[in-house]
Amino acid sequence: MSDQKHIQVEDGKNIIQEIPNEIIEQPKPEKQTPTPEGAVEFIPEKPKVKTEEESFLEESISSLKSKLRSSKKKPTQIPQVRDELTIQVEKIMEQDLSDAFAELTTIQKQEFKMKGERTAFAIRALLKNTHVKVKAIFKLIFEWLKLLPGINKFFLEQEAKIKTDKILALRKTSGK
Repeated sequence: MSDQKHIQVEDGKNIIQEIPNEIIEQPKPEKQTPTPEGAVEFIPEKPKVKTEEESFLEESISSLKSKLRSSKKKPTQIPQVRDELTIQVEKIMEQDLSDAFAELTTIQKQEFKMKGERTAFAIRALLKNTHVKVKAIFKLIFEWLKLLPGINKFFLEQEAKIKTDKILALRKTSGK
């Protein structure tokens, strides 16, 4: 059963509102105060009652966040395998680049050096394979040389080709 309540609206119409048996307290209309010129929005605070489901969700979300934070990949260091082949590849790569390297800023020098070490390591891995991919070696060297600012693209291609040929000759003389 539900009770009915008649409410009279300002324009004189009656509205019937059904009220369930439970007592619901509705705020009594207060005298209206004049509103300021700009619209002011009032958002009443809702009472925060956590149900078991919400607390379970919050716990699972926080545990997932902590797992994600801890599982972020750390920057991987290339293992410093400085065998003879790697050292020879690095020497070939650094030939005729002292002038261009001297013009770089300290940050650019560090980036160039790190990229060069990664490139040398990748070339070493390619040389260890039975089938050497010359084009892959050329691309690695060319991408590394592109870090040098203000040098003609065609000159970089020529240098990359020369260095690739020297590295391939190194592979033939070293036995593998």
